[in-house]
Parts: sequence; structure tokens; C-alpha cells
Amino acid sequence: MTSRKAGESAPKGQRSVLRRIVETLVIVAIAVGLDVLLVYALYPYGSTSEVVWSEYFSAADKSIDTVIVGSSTAQRAIDPNVLDDTLGTSTFTLATPAQPLEDSYLAVREALSGHKVRRVILGLDYETMSLGTWDKANVTYVQTKAAYESLPKAVGDYVGLLTSSGYLTSSKFLEVLFPWTLAHEKGGIQGVANNLRMRLDGTTPIEAAGAREPGWTYVGKGYGNYDYLLDTSNAKASMSTTSHAIADFTDENMGMLQRIADVCHENGAQLVVVVTPRPAFNVLCYGDAYPEQMARMRDLVQTAGGVFLDANLLKRSCYAPTDEDFADGEHLNATGAEGFSATLADYLGRLDADEDVSELSYSYEDWASYLASVDYISAVTLDGSVKDGVASLEATPYCGTNVHVEYQFCLCDADGNVTGVLRDWSNDATATCEVPADGSLSVRVNARRAGLGVEPERSCVWSL
Repeated sequence: MTSRKAGESAPKGQRSVLRRIVETLVIVAIAVGLDVLLVYALYPYGSTSEVVWSEYFSAADKSIDTVIVGSSTAQRAIDPNVLDDTLGTSTFTLATPAQPLEDSYLAVREALSGHKVRRVILGLDYETMSLGTWDKANVTYVQTKAAYESLPKAVGDYVGLLTSSGYLTSSKFLEVLFPWTLAHEKGGIQGVANNLRMRLDGTTPIEAAGAREPGWTYVGKGYGNYDYLLDTSNAKASMSTTSHAIADFTDENMGMLQRIADVCHENGAQLVVVVTPRPAFNVLCYGDAYPEQMARMRDLVQTAGGVFLDANLLKRSCYAPTDEDFADGEHLNATGAEGFSATLADYLGRLDADEDVSELSYSYEDWASYLASVDYISAVTLDGSVKDGVASLEATPYCGTNVHVEYQFCLCDADGNVTGVLRDWSNDATATCEVPADGSLSVRVNARRAGLGVEPERSCVWSL
């Protein structure tokens, strides 16, 4: 074997290989740098995930014995500050909008390892268990967490994301590499400029979130909420079944719930699964699927040694939310969350005192008793169809089995003002009306409990 003398250049073939390696590394470095810049400029600053994780890691030296996880229904239903004032605990919420169970599992593991929490409250709803993962929420949650932790933990989180969600074996891998393609600043150049300004001028994630979300107020310990109010006259749009078909809980979600229960058990933490409150109409719209599917989840949780509470089945002597407590069909507003959190704190306090809480709720096995307990009209909807110039209308009330409903059908103008009575009060939920020559028609149905002789309790407008 011969060796090169000092000063001699490498053979042409070796130089070519080395050059290609260097060129490749340079290209990769440029691509990574460009990606980082695009994330910095386009990735929205001040998301709920960023508020939660930035606040959580800034509290690394503080005691946290209870953690709340779950989607927006948990995020906006449970105020950790109310729990702590009542129970003397130290609670933090890591719940975020559209949080899939695999991200809840990630958050639970973080809290168990970082703070040795003794109680995990998982707030969820029907959709948490019946729908698949929303990539945008999934990537955002992991990406934001990784930005505030050590490099080894960040790498571990990304590996978990890539392997558990199928990103590694599909084109979704690019969503992890280029997160700004999933979540990006809107509003054109001005929007990007505002995003950069908030990143550069010292605006905190909480302040940025407040600027992005009018009506949202940060309270503390990861929790913030809105002051919106539910519009029951638009109940159909607020029903979860309007956006999502009624479906069974998926095996994937049930499996992930089991993993959360298992990791809590292994670490000596109590798991409390809470089905968060919603207006009665958004429970009744599921029909028999609601008790059938929820019972499956309850059985899994209780078999694993956890606590299960469906807040929608709490007896009204224990918890009776009003319309003013809800922001929409799925979420409590700030006032509602304060009230429910006080109820939840009382419930947990009774559990801690080894009291029997079984009589505070109805059961899925005695669903008829729950249905009978809804002794009011939660909402009414109105559907219509047109054939041969005649509109056929049918009202649907959302109320308990013992409620008898009367209906009044009225004609309205474009602004919703009543211009005449189409048919006065009766127990007939249907009506017909000729469509005017101009093709415009608005009909309002009023609903009330029969025999009470009161003003309409609920109403809805149908228009062409």
C-alpha cells in the first residue's frame, strides 16, 4: 500500500465524494435554517399550548400535586384555582383545545415524572372518544412542549409523536418537520409582521394569547376562559352531532385511555375521569348511543381502579347549570367553570373523606330516570323542506320524557321579527306554508311546556 506524500492532494475520486458530502451538509443546514426562520415568522405566537407549557415549565420549582388534562372541554370546565381554594391542593391544567388522548398521556407522564402528582383529572366528552386525532392539535402540542424543555426530552417527545401516530410511515412526517404548514399566521404580511413583533418586543405568551382571542382571560395555573354566552335559538349548530356523526368509541381511544389509567396506577396517582358538563340538548341528541358508549368508558376506568364522573348525570340537587353557564353547546364559560369547579371540588372532597357519592348521580343502567329528570325544554330545532312551492316544517324538542310540548309557528321578516302567526299554540310539531313568489321565507317556532300558559321557553328560526 502506498501513502500520499505531504502536500499531495487527495485523489480525484476521494475529492468528489468529500465534496458531495460537504455540499449535502450545507444544503441540509440551509434547509434547516430556513425552516427555523419560517417557524419563527409564521408559526402563531401565543397559542393555548404555548401558554400552558410556558407557564408549566416556569413553575418547575413549585409544588404540583394535581394535574388536569384533556381537550377544550376540560380546559374550559375546570378552574384549578377553585379546586385549590377548596381542597388545599396545588393544581395545574395542561388541557388544550382538541387535545387527543395520546397528548393527554404525554402530559400525564410529564407531570408524574416532573412533580410526582398524586391525582390526574382527565376531562373529556363523547367526541374525545369517538373521533380520530387532529394532526394540527397533535403536532402543535408536542412542538410547543419541546420548545420549553431540554434537548433529550424534546427528542424523546418527537420520537414518541412520530412512532405512536403513524407520522413516520406516511407523508404526515413532513408536518412534523415543517409545522408552519399546519399552523401558520393568517392576515398576510401584516399578520406575519404582528407575529414577529410579539416575539421580538417581549410580549409574553399570555399577552399574545389575549391579543389573539378577544373575550379570553388568563386566570392562572394554566387556566384561562371566555365570557361567551350560549344562544339556545341556534341549538342545532351547537350540537356536536351536527358536526360529527354519532359513532362508537374507537378501539384506539379506548386503548389510549387504558394506557393513561395504567401509568397512573403504576405511579400511585389517582385517575379521575370527568365527562364535562354540556347543555341537556347536547346529551339528548345522541339518543341511546350516549349511555351505551359512556358505560363502556366508565367500566374501563373503574376496572382500572380510577374514579369516573359524568357531570351531565349529576342530580340537580347537586349540580344544576343554567344557560348562562355555557359558552356554546360543548363548553362552559368562565362563570360556569367556576360553579362546576366548586361542585367538582365538593365531590372530590367527599371521595377523599370516603363518603358514598353514588347517590349524587343517575346511572347509565337507569337511563330512564335521567330522561325523566330533564323536566324542561333544553332547546327546540326546526327543519324544513320545499316541494311544489310548499314548505313542510317539523319542530324537534329536546326535553325529558315527561315533558309535553306546545308549538306556535310564526312568519318572520329578514331580521327575525314576527310579522304574523302561521299557526297558534297546539301540540302539533308540524306545519306547512306556501313559499312566496320571491322565494324568501322565514318561519319561527316557539315552544313551551303544555298547560303552563307561559311565554315561549325556547324558539328557533328556519329560513329559505
